Amino acid sequence: MDKENLTSKLIDIAISLSSETNLNKLLEKIVLELRTFFHADGGSLYLRNQDHLQFEVAQNDTLRRQKGKDFLLFKPFEIPINKSSIAGYVALTGTTLNIPHVYRLSPDLPYHFNPSFDQRNYYQTQSLLAVPLKDQQREVVGVLELINAQDEQGKVIPFPAAWEDLVLALGSQAAIAINNARLMETLETLRAAERKRYHYHLEAIFKSVKDAVITLDKDMQILAINDAARNICGLEPQKIVGQNFLQVVKNCSKGCFDLLKKAKTIGDQGDEGYQECRRPSRPHQVVSLTRAPLKDHEDKPIGVVLVIRDLTREIPLAQDLSERYRAFQIIGKSQPMQRVYRFLDDLMPTDTTVLIRGETGTGKELAAAALHYGGPRRDKPLVKVNCSALAENLLESELFGHVRGAFTGAHKDAMGRFQTAHGGTIFLDEIGDIPLKTQVKLLRVIEDKRYERVGESSTRQADVRIIAATHRDLRKMVRQGLFREDLYFRLKVFEVTMPTLRERLDDLPLLIEHFRHLLNQTYKKQVEGLLPAALEILKDYSWPGNVRELKHVLEHAFVQCKGSAITPDDLPADIRESVRRQSAPLEKTPLGAQQLEEVLNRTAGNKARAARLLGISRPTLYRLLELHGLKV
Repeated sequence: MDKENLTSKLIDIAISLSSETNLNKLLEKIVLELRTFFHADGGSLYLRNQDHLQFEVAQNDTLRRQKGKDFLLFKPFEIPINKSSIAGYVALTGTTLNIPHVYRLSPDLPYHFNPSFDQRNYYQTQSLLAVPLKDQQREVVGVLELINAQDEQGKVIPFPAAWEDLVLALGSQAAIAINNARLMETLETLRAAERKRYHYHLEAIFKSVKDAVITLDKDMQILAINDAARNICGLEPQKIVGQNFLQVVKNCSKGCFDLLKKAKTIGDQGDEGYQECRRPSRPHQVVSLTRAPLKDHEDKPIGVVLVIRDLTREIPLAQDLSERYRAFQIIGKSQPMQRVYRFLDDLMPTDTTVLIRGETGTGKELAAAALHYGGPRRDKPLVKVNCSALAENLLESELFGHVRGAFTGAHKDAMGRFQTAHGGTIFLDEIGDIPLKTQVKLLRVIEDKRYERVGESSTRQADVRIIAATHRDLRKMVRQGLFREDLYFRLKVFEVTMPTLRERLDDLPLLIEHFRHLLNQTYKKQVEGLLPAALEILKDYSWPGNVRELKHVLEHAFVQCKGSAITPDDLPADIRESVRRQSAPLEKTPLGAQQLEEVLNRTAGNKARAARLLGISRPTLYRLLELHGLKV
């Protein structure tokens, strides 16, 4: 590298380091920039803390390639500042050590090379360059170690002696950047303490009331919000302070949003009455809204104070307070899920009856919720009925209601689920479990939009959208006489099939990340992910319980996990044993149709795992399936 290019590169590195004020990111950048500049395979950085060095960062290209990006090079540790270790010697003396061959060090030297890292990782350290990081006062703030310099062909060579002054100069730039980042951290800590003192009195008041209290400035920016707003409004105080209030509440139902918009009237006060809030992600609520001006020391209005009170327990709701879901809670980007999304998009604006098919745990209920909340009935009730959970003699009354005296125990009139869902949607889960007698009445509701309560002769209008779901083979049940053919064809005019988790393993990382975020909040943990070995087990498992089973497995792993990443031992033992059995090698025999079918049954249709068990590539497996006339 000529002098002009060298100078330009050094300036670029100095600018890059000085621009980073986050200490952790800066330390990573220092090691990366200097490793790259000096063509070193690995590097580590230690910061001085009184009489010892604290390990902070380690990077190694070879080990990352071999063991993956999640591989942990070191656990946190400390090194005494003395002459026994290389890093300790450099920190103590402030001198640079350039060692061509670490395993050929003279035993007469005060320092020695610790081979434990090499032994643990089957790595071979050869050349090593250790440099002190000195600030403007020539104080050593840390030590940088670079290992295994490489030539253009990737061969390990000693670090050239000509580089020593250069790396020392760059180390000084790094030390200055470290001190600056530490200073920024200190200033931010002081600012945070000041803000905490400033808000202490207001927070004490906020926490003492059960109503949601929100203060806004003239531009509708949120100044402060109390913890009660989390329970009443579903708002996270830590996340929305400083945001525009109307943007934060834009997902509220229209009536509630219009009510909140009145808060824009700054300077007056009033009681806006109460409003029923319908939000997909939360239960129904009835709230009251009171506003009052927020004034400065000169009694001039500078904003508004909103007080929102939950009246749900005081004002009875006509609708079932069942949990609501947003469409985006259906997680996945795979091709099978893209087909589901396109179908749901087509069906959302319509009012047609829909049949959702799929195995247990595939998300049929979420798909039904998406159809409801994405459609024209979104502001009306979504009533869910699990047909398999109701006794046969109670199902008809539960669906259509009954009048007093209709049967023993009917002491008063009762609304059925269809009446409760009036104007909205009724979701009939496990419709395959409905007895034939009730199927006749359900068919009439679909065809005529009318029904009678049990014991009542007059008919009622059924203004509802019907969404049904089942894990059963209804066509087979029709042939067996267990399900009415006319009802089956009325239901399956529009049919959505939810793919199994086995059919969309590409979505596994997204689902894991989704549940990781939720479970971290639930268990107050900081689990960052799964080790590669644990992820491979989940990829190889057959998932008979689909996404619901995945959630339960991850919840088990979260409870077991004691570190920042889930290990294979954290997973349930039956999952690990199932994968072990499925992964057992097969005996080499001619691959006929029978063996192919047996392997696919053994892997629950997972063709990638089937190919591995057979010792062939996936394209070869597909060709064999086509050759034998088996379904690809």
